[in-house]
Amino acid sequence: MPSLFISYRREDTVAYAGRLYDHLGNHFGAEKVFMDIGQIAPGEDFVEVLEARIRSSEVVIALIGPAWLSVSNEQGRRLDQADDFVRYELAAALAQGKRLIPVLVGGARMPDAKELPAAIGALARCQAHPVDDTRFEYDLDALIRSIERRPSLLRQFMQLASTERLRRWRQGIAASIALLMLFGGWVQLFDVFGIDARIESYTMALGDLVSSVPLSERIVIVSFGQRSEARLGSPGPGWRHEHAQLIDRLVDGGAKVIAFDLFFEKPGSADAELLAAIRRARERGSQVFVGVRQLLAGRPALTGGLGETASGAGLLCIGGRIAYASIAPLAVVKIAATAGSSGSGVLGDNGRFPALGLLAAGAATLAIDERRRQLTIVSDRGQILWQGPLQSVRPQVEASGELSSDCPLLTAGDQVAEAMIRLAPVAAWRDPSRRHDFEQVVGPGAGVKPGQLDGKIVLVGDARPGKDEFRVLQGLRPELRHGVELHADVVNNLLQGVHVRRLGATPQFLLMLVLAAAGGWLRVFRPATSVLARRLLVFAVVLAYLALTIVIYTSSGVLLNTAYHIGAFLLSYWLLGRLTLHWRQVTRDPRP
Repeated sequence: MPSLFISYRREDTVAYAGRLYDHLGNHFGAEKVFMDIGQIAPGEDFVEVLEARIRSSEVVIALIGPAWLSVSNEQGRRLDQADDFVRYELAAALAQGKRLIPVLVGGARMPDAKELPAAIGALARCQAHPVDDTRFEYDLDALIRSIERRPSLLRQFMQLASTERLRRWRQGIAASIALLMLFGGWVQLFDVFGIDARIESYTMALGDLVSSVPLSERIVIVSFGQRSEARLGSPGPGWRHEHAQLIDRLVDGGAKVIAFDLFFEKPGSADAELLAAIRRARERGSQVFVGVRQLLAGRPALTGGLGETASGAGLLCIGGRIAYASIAPLAVVKIAATAGSSGSGVLGDNGRFPALGLLAAGAATLAIDERRRQLTIVSDRGQILWQGPLQSVRPQVEASGELSSDCPLLTAGDQVAEAMIRLAPVAAWRDPSRRHDFEQVVGPGAGVKPGQLDGKIVLVGDARPGKDEFRVLQGLRPELRHGVELHADVVNNLLQGVHVRRLGATPQFLLMLVLAAAGGWLRVFRPATSVLARRLLVFAVVLAYLALTIVIYTSSGVLLNTAYHIGAFLLSYWLLGRLTLHWRQVTRDPRP
């Protein structure tokens, strides 16, 4: 096993260095990986230890982030100073002829030689290895293969494809085996690059072009904008009196559920009015949910009494994206809090925290299958609202190396249930029949007619320009949506039973083989068909397959991976054609 030395700058890449050290230590053994934190004893000469460690290491990893070149102190740029430890480490590695691998993180670029001091100018000639946050583990596996000088999966396949045995396969059975091996390699290749979910998400784009998601008539949005801000000032604790009025008037109109896409962390002068309005609503059979974005001592961060008075507190984090697909967390499970607990529990208990949209849709319990790492969400009527896998939270890291705090409730080690959301046309959520302005409900002289909101789920949120906005893709173009509109999409998906999910690995592979067989049949078993006719048939099969993907997605929410299937079809058509042509040439050869 090679011994490794990790060079990094604390102001730039300390978070990445820790993750890199953990992964490399797990693979090579902690004793084979050196990083200065915790491995230099008090009283030891720092320089002597670094010199010795570099001398004993076979590979030196230079971790380079966006600020690596520019970090400065009162004396100027750190790299230009002879006593800079990063400069010293790299200069020593170059002087000793060590294998030096620059690892680029956080979107950093490789520095030019002219940007580096002469002592480490040779670093610019070292081949760099980028590590992307969205596929950290895959890129790190590639780095480990490079350190061990093992060939990539693609190179291994190419070596196999060039062997004498593969060149001698002439008949259909040999071609089929080659195709099976190739398709297996494809699955691994796409996983390595982490683009499966991205490719599959564009099946949603095809479906959304021809069919819109059905809309529940129960969902209504009440949004505040610049008019309310001009009358009341900036949204915050000073609005509690108006929120109390809003609850009373919505309940008078018949609203069954009221969900605030707002957090209530700081106390306000009208908190007592707000709590009283929530109690009145619950006495009349309506539920009131509030948002939460962080925990304090393991409990939702809410102003005094609100946690006990409201019907529940829901997670506000929303708005992630994988290529075309918009991703929303439905629930987060704090593993430390669930250790030793039963498989199901009341919302918010045992470390289970639902999203606001989940509460608004009527979720009552979260049942966890720990063996399968699966979450089942059950409604207050005993119906399954959603069922799917729990995944580990991957903390977002800023370019500076600091952890992002956009959603502090989600932390490393948590398990999260995420859903791909079918977005309704944004115009539907802004139609006057579904959308009411805050001023129309609680403004001077405003109100709601009795029965106007009978049985409705009312989502209350911010609609000010530039506030609480998220960039999404809908159809062929990007657009901005407010958080309250995305929560409405989550509720709509749950109420309408829309559960977008990826096709499992086994049926994915079987469908790939079916299309491969279709491609082989068109090329091998239709010898009398003209070239033009065969090409038209190929085009027709591809169009029919795309139509099938749309039908399956819009009817059942299942996403097919078009790259796998169309690629299998076309490759089978081409490869079997080439093998058949070669076989015919061989059979016409008079030599034995």
